[in-house]
Amino acid sequence: MDFNRFKEIIIKNRVYIDSVKETLKVFHDRVQWDGNIPKIIKEIGEKLDVLIFQVPLADSDFGAVFLDTGYNKYLLLNSSQPRNKMYFSFCHDIYHILSGVPGYINEKREVHFNQDYISNDNESKANLFAANLLMPEIEFKKMYDLYMTDNKDIEKTVVKLMNYFNSPFVAVLIRLYELEILKKIEDVKGMLKYGDNEIRELFDFLWLDSDILEPTYKDEMPFVLKKLKTEGADLIEKQLLSEYNYNRIIEGINKIYSDIRKKE
Repeated sequence: MDFNRFKEIIIKNRVYIDSVKETLKVFHDRVQWDGNIPKIIKEIGEKLDVLIFQVPLADSDFGAVFLDTGYNKYLLLNSSQPRNKMYFSFCHDIYHILSGVPGYINEKREVHFNQDYISNDNESKANLFAANLLMPEIEFKKMYDLYMTDNKDIEKTVVKLMNYFNSPFVAVLIRLYELEILKKIEDVKGMLKYGDNEIRELFDFLWLDSDILEPTYKDEMPFVLKKLKTEGADLIEKQLLSEYNYNRIIEGINKIYSDIRKKE
């Protein structure tokens, strides 16, 4: 990430925090949850009345997309992206679920740290919301203190926090500064250039489980299609949907699925 962009994000986040805290309260009131997000994705979806499913997309840079048809809500997570980035994508789109459909759809993202991060208030708030969900302030500060006691190398602490909170590398760096845990922003200037190889090497050096750096490639579309067929059969029986239109809908979904899914 560009250094100037990094600084602008932190400045913007401090402006948005009060607004985001209101959305966080809405989330906790509805979900009534305090725990490990990656383990209860489906349960969160049920609380928010959203069908959440994973599909390995051909485009591994794509994060997630939320669609509200007016009748049902769907959140598709791209399981071709590394787990930590997929979890961040999930939390990012929870903000959109709670705040309404964004003014775009099917936008390709660099794990939500794209060029629109600065210029688009809605996207910026969604990223800050995601950071707060995955890395709650009190626990984040507590774990930072613990890891810095073990060693004074900030890059090792960042990777340990990344592993503990299932979060992207850059998201952890931003969190350290938006919470004013770190003050001298120049200290991490070089770390903004870290690529996947450097991060993986740090995981290996620290004997950390690197599973969060890998995609799951999980495909839940067969279950979605089974659900749609069950509901379709019920609508046909009640004469609320013709068999012709039902077949057209299923064929259309299968075609889109075939087009976007990662090929073996």
